[in-house]
Amino acid sequence: EAVLEKLGVPFQVLVATHAGLNRKPVSGMWDHLQEQANEGIPISVEDSVFVGDAAGRLANWAPGRKKKDFSCADRLFALNVGLPFATPEEFFLKWPAARFELPAFDPRTISSAGPLYLPESSSLLSPNPEVVVAVGFPGAGKSTFIQEHLVSAGYVHVNRDTLGSWQRCVSSCQAALRQGKRVVIDNTNPDVPSRARYIQCAKDAGVPCRCFNFCATIEQARHNNRFREMTDPSHAPVSDMVMFSYRKQFEPPTLAEGFLEILEIPFRLQEHLDPALQR
Repeated sequence: EAVLEKLGVPFQVLVATHAGLNRKPVSGMWDHLQEQANEGIPISVEDSVFVGDAAGRLANWAPGRKKKDFSCADRLFALNVGLPFATPEEFFLKWPAARFELPAFDPRTISSAGPLYLPESSSLLSPNPEVVVAVGFPGAGKSTFIQEHLVSAGYVHVNRDTLGSWQRCVSSCQAALRQGKRVVIDNTNPDVPSRARYIQCAKDAGVPCRCFNFCATIEQARHNNRFREMTDPSHAPVSDMVMFSYRKQFEPPTLAEGFLEILEIPFRLQEHLDPALQR
């Protein structure tokens, strides 16, 4: 109010009251301003500047400023909407630009091109009964890939989120194998013991077991989960505790566990989505 009184210019305050499309660095509030809250007046981006203190600055970014910025959300917001950016110190006090660091994962680098799986000389599908065990972070793209490429080809889908326990997953796998069907286990399966259950099912049925290792990093999976929460309200949020717990448990799958083959599944952007996903 003191600033408003001093400047005597029109003011608007937009506040995001919960996580979602309006929370920086996502562009919801900017979209609202452009489309509904600016009295129909086009915004001149080149004559505008976004000033924020969540700028990803590193520790000791200036004399006496020992702590790093608590986040990079303001700088990323400006990047997402195409606005010039400055910190308060740079804009108001004319300090030199400070060192900063963007997140390791940049969603703009993800492509819809590239191999579907590696090695490309392998076959994605088997004509004969088998068990496929998926491995990967929540949000690594497992369910989407499995539904599109395996379930659509007749594989029986076994998923703990649906069945409620690994014991029921094992029972469902065994029942499908007794009927001579192909089975895919759509769980995170981070370690050797979690995968061993299904390898044993395959051995008992006398069929091969393969592993599909979904290669998304934790940074990418966290981004994907947030994007999924914003665009699919029916999907339950995945906490960071779950993500970091998976990373702590994770043991890379090996042929020594009993797999006939391990396919690496790179994360690929679905073509109907905008490649410049909000961070």
